[in-house]
Amino acid sequence: MQVRLDENSVDKVLSTLKRKVYEYNSKIAAYNVYLKPFHVVYKKNKKYIYIGKYWYQLQKSKGKIKWIYLGKAKPIESLPDPPKIPEFTLIKDDEGYLVDDSLFKEI
Repeated sequence: MQVRLDENSVDKVLSTLKRKVYEYNSKIAAYNVYLKPFHVVYKKNKKYIYIGKYWYQLQKSKGKIKWIYLGKAKPIESLPDPPKIPEFTLIKDDEGYLVDDSLFKEI
């Protein structure tokens, strides 16, 4: 069931989940692949926020960083398993934030 959240509650949830991804990325930095901590898509006046869903490789060239998309699956089998992050979509519309209430059971 979809529930509405205020901005303060959303910040707490996102901070907790992003911290898990940042800690994991610190452990796997030697592999040069990363679980993207925060991905935002804008579509039809809504903002969709995904946490730790996509894998990327960073490519540095001439002082710029380019994220190369690798997919949703772990790109290197020998990587340690990523943190358990519930698969969910956080939607921001004109009235606030919408999220599936099952997220709170999994955090």
